[in-house]
Amino acid sequence: MEVVLLAIFFPLITSILSLFSASEKFKAWAVTAGTFISALIATYLFLNASPGLYGWDWITAIGARIEVRLDNFSLPMGMLVAWLVAAISLYSVKYMEGDYRPGWYWFFFGFFASSMLIIVYAENLWFLLVGWEGVGLASWALIGHWYRDEFEYWVGREERVAGVPYWWTPSKAGLRAILTVRFGDAFFLVAIALFYALAGTVSLTGLKASEALRALGVVPLLFFALGPLTKSAQFPFHEWLLTAMTGPTSVSALIHAATMVKAGVYVLIVTTPIFLLVRGAELYFLVVMSLGVVTALAATLIALTAMEFKLVLAGSTAANLGIIAAATGAAGLLGLHDEHLLSTLLFFAFLHIVGHAVSKASLFMGFGAVIHEAGTRFIGEVGRLWRHMKITGVAMALSMLSLVGIPPFVGYITKDLALENVFEAGHAYHIELLAPVLYLLLFITPIYGLRLLGLTFVHGKEAEEVHEAPALMWIPYTALAIATIVLGAYFAVAVKFPLTEALVSVLAGFLTGFILYIWLPGFRSEVLSPLWNFLYRRFYLPVLYDGVLPLLYTGFAKFIYVVFDKGLFDGLYHNVLPGAFDALSRLARRLITGDINIYVLYGMVGILITLLLLLL
Repeated sequence: MEVVLLAIFFPLITSILSLFSASEKFKAWAVTAGTFISALIATYLFLNASPGLYGWDWITAIGARIEVRLDNFSLPMGMLVAWLVAAISLYSVKYMEGDYRPGWYWFFFGFFASSMLIIVYAENLWFLLVGWEGVGLASWALIGHWYRDEFEYWVGREERVAGVPYWWTPSKAGLRAILTVRFGDAFFLVAIALFYALAGTVSLTGLKASEALRALGVVPLLFFALGPLTKSAQFPFHEWLLTAMTGPTSVSALIHAATMVKAGVYVLIVTTPIFLLVRGAELYFLVVMSLGVVTALAATLIALTAMEFKLVLAGSTAANLGIIAAATGAAGLLGLHDEHLLSTLLFFAFLHIVGHAVSKASLFMGFGAVIHEAGTRFIGEVGRLWRHMKITGVAMALSMLSLVGIPPFVGYITKDLALENVFEAGHAYHIELLAPVLYLLLFITPIYGLRLLGLTFVHGKEAEEVHEAPALMWIPYTALAIATIVLGAYFAVAVKFPLTEALVSVLAGFLTGFILYIWLPGFRSEVLSPLWNFLYRRFYLPVLYDGVLPLLYTGFAKFIYVVFDKGLFDGLYHNVLPGAFDALSRLARRLITGDINIYVLYGMVGILITLLLLLL
């Protein structure tokens, strides 16, 4: 137990220690050392720890325990998260050099890492909730890190659509992120409380064995799912993830590869066996699968038309999170008919967390280096970088091939295994539209990947005075790029090397993307421009989120103020009640005449009324 806690809390401990030094280098290297120690401990646990539950009582009144779970999901996930955090931390040492508030960055970096590791290892939902809220707080702090809101850190350009600003500053994006996830967290917390009230426990093992939980119904399950669905940016909650690109690129890599968004799909995976026998589970899994597919397609289309390096990668993250969520929901649907298959199907969904995380961490850090060296975040403002950044170019090519699912890279294997779940569930439940949507998704994915590579490294405006990134930056993302090949070979031998008809769609998309963006200097079509603009504007959903919904909210708030605050409460306390007391006082003054005979009459009437009451 103590070893697990060291793995979890070493980044936090060193981030706290970093606050006591004014030296930027001390802060950076202290936290980086803490993340590497955590990664080494997590690796030791993966190789040597015996699966089981470990812990002690924390708040006995509500059954809260500091309890950790070591199993086939937490052990590899802990090692993955810890090593990715360590690699990104090393990258950050140089990337964040000279930043105007290093203390804030490095504290919340370590805090973020420890919060995510709590989620990974937690067996008890109360303990998990500590890490869950921690990653939410840290994401707000790091997305809005550059609080001065300089233009170079925005997402979008200074333009309006239907009167709504289509640009997002760091401070606005951080607020957007925390408000979105807090919406889901409110329902998530209610669901946990319902589980405890019904089952008397929130231990994952205890909930799985609880007979009382089986009669829960689908609504609490959907309440619970809102937490992971908002955290992992599933449609329609995906917008916060796209605008989270205002944070430092190292933060983007952290959120998209190792923490925050992966927390959502990870919790969906580990709780699936608990909900398998709950009444209404079929609808729950169907909702999760459907939202995952919708998210994957919508985000892929956004990535295809985005004009910022990190925004393409953000759309890709949302798409792959959608695939993982869909694979998890599909595993649940298939597990309802054959529970023995569930662990294998969930493992396929989990593997894509690994495949995507390694590729995406490398891509974010690599394109962060491009932004760092070229001084722009927009595609098309700099090009032909292959001549100046050969190491970065090779690393990005390898990582992108993995991300878009080209064999034999790890991304191909893990994505195909995850999608096998969805194809099988679609076939079992006769969802005819599912297969064409997935084939379209697989076709488009290589196109946006090659578009990003082609317009950055092969074609475009010749870059001037651009150099290769410093070694401290390129070493982490190059190592991860190589890992996409190594892991691909390992999974092909140890797990499975799938060859399915889906590969045809991927290769067709790869050939199309190669012709349009590698062989040719870039594809443009006036005929397709209306559709392109629709997708570039992200289906005009920001108009809804940043225009219509705030307008409705402020209108509702004004209605509440006028009707209830000003009308009911102010009217009651400032007008009605004072008026009533004034009328009563006027009536009382009329009864006080000063005539003793009248007073005697009042007394006699009072005595008679009293006697009548006694007789009755």
